[in-house]
Amino acid sequence: MEFRDLVYQRRSVRKFQDKTIEKEILKDILDAALWAPSSVNLQPWYFVAITSPEERNCFKEIMHEVSERNRAHLEERFSAHPEIVKSTLTFLKTLGNAPVVILAFRDKADYSWATMDESIVQSIAASMENLILSAWDKGIASCWMTAPLHAHMQQTIRDKYAPGHGDLVSMVVLGYAEENCIPRAPKRKTEKYTII
Repeated sequence: MEFRDLVYQRRSVRKFQDKTIEKEILKDILDAALWAPSSVNLQPWYFVAITSPEERNCFKEIMHEVSERNRAHLEERFSAHPEIVKSTLTFLKTLGNAPVVILAFRDKADYSWATMDESIVQSIAASMENLILSAWDKGIASCWMTAPLHAHMQQTIRDKYAPGHGDLVSMVVLGYAEENCIPRAPKRKTEKYTII
């Protein structure tokens, strides 16, 4: 796939087929994440890929709490659209049947000696972009999620899945999109750059 197509066609998908992602394909996707640029070449990311049904079910229990903690915010934000609240809370609890959950942590708890905290988050975000574009290149859809952060569940998730590493920065679910579940592109906001 051409790079332009990857960028313009990728969408956040929230409903996935009951189809496993082969281990070699998953490794290729994760390897692409490791090739992202990073502040002072710290490569400050650490990924945990949850693939087993048992571990996914355990993680969904955490996401059930994440869903409940986000409920009030969603109800306020989408007060005129209760269907969005309902579908979002359902997605948070079920993860859309995604066969893979990838958690992105800071590799170390503290980088303050090396660079600003914002630089660490930017570096991990760059690796996540590599990850989702690499997945889309292989026909695998994704949804980049930050709901556990809004629910203040970073430490709980870190303690269970990556003790000895830093906080959770973000997560991505991966899977083959259900038929007719790739959304249309939302309208792009204008006046978002200046050329001088």
